Amino acid sequence: MSVSETLPDYLPARMLNEFVYCPRLFYYEWVEGVFAHNRETVEGELRHQKLDQGKGELAAAGDLANAGETIHSRSVQLASEEHRLIAKMDLIEADGDLVTPVDYKRGPPKEDGKSGELVAWDPDRVQLAVQAMVLRENGYRCEEGIIYYVMTKQRVRVPIDGKLIAETLEYLGRARVAASGEIPLPLVDSPKCPGCSLVGICLPDETLAAAELAPEPSDRQGLLFDVDTKGKARSTKHSNRGDEIRRLVPARDDLRPLYLNTQGLHVGKSGNVLKIKEKETCTKTTVAER
Repeated sequence: MSVSETLPDYLPARMLNEFVYCPRLFYYEWVEGVFAHNRETVEGELRHQKLDQGKGELAAAGDLANAGETIHSRSVQLASEEHRLIAKMDLIEADGDLVTPVDYKRGPPKEDGKSGELVAWDPDRVQLAVQAMVLRENGYRCEEGIIYYVMTKQRVRVPIDGKLIAETLEYLGRARVAASGEIPLPLVDSPKCPGCSLVGICLPDETLAAAELAPEPSDRQGLLFDVDTKGKARSTKHSNRGDEIRRLVPARDDLRPLYLNTQGLHVGKSGNVLKIKEKETCTKTTVAER
């Protein structure tokens, strides 16, 4: 039995969000069931605990028009039989027979490079589109969705038009194909990697470097590395990306970095204690234990 045959029938909307963000992250979490926390995921989980306290109740589509008031329903879960999708929605705002899903995201919105307008990130747009598709299949009228970015306290509206639906269905097809194959390669030099909770498992730069290792024709066939004059191992095949491997994971995860953003500070060490002083006045002392 293949791995894909053991997966649940319904793909969650948040997993399609992960696929758009990074196919390799999607594969780890959805296919292999691998998950790890970092600061961002813990903060997001704590924030959603309050949202998940909702009863998950939403009046039937035919009854909303007669309600005569604006309804707010939290933690509503619905599924699409046609597309085999399932979505748990943070908040649904209903005004008559029109419903609008509201999804909460931890970070800031994206700034459009041309217009300077604040827009939703692509993974968030696709996740909202899935929610709209699920709502429509269950008989609700849904014309747009809203992303609430907690960091900046801004609501960004996302029209649910035919173009976005087609884009979402394309991603859905690609995600199902990816789930039935081998794990995708990591993103290349992506700024997404440092903040990813699975960076220590994925090891993007190391994985790509290993994939590029290929011994050149020589008397030393089979060697993965040459050794330069300084005794430092290097890949026998050079990449266009350069030979530098970013240090995305600290050598010791029980330590934390210390950042100094004030000029004129003097850093010293006494035993296992760091001492930071202002060079000129020496009146201010900050002690940080390791």
